Amino acid sequence: MSESSDRPLLDLIRREGPLTVAEMADRLKVTATAVRNRLTRLVESGLIERRAEHEAGGRGRPKHTYRASAEAQKRLGQNYAELAVVLWDELMSEVDDPKLRRYLFGRITERMAALYKSQLQGDQWEGRLVQLGSILHERGIEAEVTWSGGEAPVLKQHSCPYYALAEVDRAVCAMERKMFEKVVGRGLRLSQCRLDGHKSCDFEAKPMISGTVA
Repeated sequence: MSESSDRPLLDLIRREGPLTVAEMADRLKVTATAVRNRLTRLVESGLIERRAEHEAGGRGRPKHTYRASAEAQKRLGQNYAELAVVLWDELMSEVDDPKLRRYLFGRITERMAALYKSQLQGDQWEGRLVQLGSILHERGIEAEVTWSGGEAPVLKQHSCPYYALAEVDRAVCAMERKMFEKVVGRGLRLSQCRLDGHKSCDFEAKPMISGTVA
């Protein structure tokens, strides 16, 4: 959601929907115009669905009601940060065998990379990085791709999807970098990180040495 004023309306619809504009205006003590303005944004974002309901017999103008979409149910009210921290701690502290830890680390990286690779097209790493940035942005991660000196693209993440986890163990940053490498097909380096006080986590291409990835 782009505006915090939309959240009370969305919460109301999720709890009590389907509702009409008049019903929502009455419950929130705001004007019908204010409700419609917020509904427009929520419908465009895919979080709310608008449906026409006819009276018995199908006579007269239909009554429009609004309900939360399946996407809203999936995107809102989900917070896996605590679970992720516990699972990661168990993995890194309770698995004593370093080879097994590396294996599990690699499997996690592969599984995560596969989620993105299936959505990308083309073989050029630059184009794949740009596509990756768009996918991250669509998933709610503040990400963009810029061009460093007009030479190579840089993936900049202004929000971290694993921030709570990375605060506990920065190995998560390495996992994300390796995952991005597998997705775009090019060695990357984390040139700056939000954990160090920077405004974004920047992923840049490693220099090529003798025709291979450094």
